[in-house]
Amino acid sequence: MSAEKKAQTRAEREEKRRQEERRDRRSMAVYSIVAVVVVIAAAALMVWNAGILQRSLTAVEINGTKYSAADMQYYYNSIYSSYANQYFSASVSPKKQIRDQATGQTWYDYLVEQAVESLTDTAALSAQAKSEGYALSAEGQAQRDAAIAQLDTAWISYGQPSRDAFIRARFGPHMTYSRLVELMDMEFLASDYASSRMDAIQHPDSDYESYYQEHKDQLDTIVYTQLAFQAQVPSAEAETMSDAEKTAALEERKAEQKALAEEVKAKLEGGADLEEIADEYHDQLYSTALSRRSSGTNAGWSNYADWLLNPARRAGDITLEEYDSGSAYYYYVAVFEDRVRDEEDLHSVRHILIRAGDGEGTPTQAEYDEAEEKAQALLDEWKAGEATQDSFAALASANTQDTSSSASGGLYTEINSWSNYAAPFKDWVLDPARREGDTSLVKTEFGWHVMYYVSSSDPIWRQDTASALASQDYEQIADSAAQGLTVSRGMGMGLISA
Repeated sequence: MSAEKKAQTRAEREEKRRQEERRDRRSMAVYSIVAVVVVIAAAALMVWNAGILQRSLTAVEINGTKYSAADMQYYYNSIYSSYANQYFSASVSPKKQIRDQATGQTWYDYLVEQAVESLTDTAALSAQAKSEGYALSAEGQAQRDAAIAQLDTAWISYGQPSRDAFIRARFGPHMTYSRLVELMDMEFLASDYASSRMDAIQHPDSDYESYYQEHKDQLDTIVYTQLAFQAQVPSAEAETMSDAEKTAALEERKAEQKALAEEVKAKLEGGADLEEIADEYHDQLYSTALSRRSSGTNAGWSNYADWLLNPARRAGDITLEEYDSGSAYYYYVAVFEDRVRDEEDLHSVRHILIRAGDGEGTPTQAEYDEAEEKAQALLDEWKAGEATQDSFAALASANTQDTSSSASGGLYTEINSWSNYAAPFKDWVLDPARREGDTSLVKTEFGWHVMYYVSSSDPIWRQDTASALASQDYEQIADSAAQGLTVSRGMGMGLISA
């Protein structure tokens, strides 16, 4: 091989070597970058899972005091639980559910706003209480201590493996016990302070009257009867149908049910008796509510609220309304009966039911006698003891055979002449001579009741008005406390989980 050829071969080998070195260096650089990215990602995941960002990044700053994303998650969760299922579906992310069609605001956006407002009010009231040297009342301290103590055991009844696991599940995945206690202390102080300020406000009757006149639609009692027919394709049938067949079947059922509703409406307009109509169409009706009494607020949720609450409505007015729920159609025949400001006082009572017989069929006299003997023995036992409402409640929880009131110590509230109770039971409660602490035995179709009269209270419209006025008072107190505060949002707001 010539010297020239050898030189060329060596040059080619040298160039090849340099190319391989460059390739190796590029590979090493790529591997190094990938390794760094993996390490950074792993570190970021560890930081995220550890909650370092959520507990350190500021979500809201109020007058120089910083509140983290974990703090805001606690307030968000609290607001969320107040709205979920009642106002929006808990099975779908609130970020995907629109609250305001006009603005496009989602439920998530709204809940975040409410959480910030709640935290701001709490922080402002707590700060003002401290500036005035206000200390928790004895009642407030007791409530605070009980709530904190409950944190140590609540995890057991909720099926959580530990106290801290319960706190993370309920108050946010990055909430700690110590921080939760700090937030709860702030809330108890703010609430107790606000309550003390509100207790000092005495509203005259004129305030109640003014509020009532402005909110009649919410405060009046609406009395009406509703007969409902439902048109729906049963799911078992729908499974074997095509979309076209389901549509046709639904239209057929809609026509049938609407015809029934029109038939009922015509009969009622002709003077037919409501109860007789309800009996006649019992098998075809989806639901029946005779002389239903509803607050204006609750009536406002009706599918024909505008008709019900129309000031022109008169007793005997009848309507037929169609409602599409998305999965079924409903045809409501509604009869308006009355609209009143209900002035009747409400009553509370505790009772212990001792059933006569086994609850099947009409009891014999011997079974009534046996039940009366047991009831009298319980009343005698109560009288021989402390003879207080608390002791009666404990006796009721341990002995009553009324399962719907056993957990509450036999308590029933808001009883008036329209309440649906056995006549002898209701007559005893509503006796004008009734006084707090009265006791007696009352016989009904169910057996014997050991009765304890608790108290009477204002009618619902006045109670609702008192609650509304109290809310207004709270808002004024909170707004005054927050006046001049600076509130700003930080990067941590982006870490609030829906």
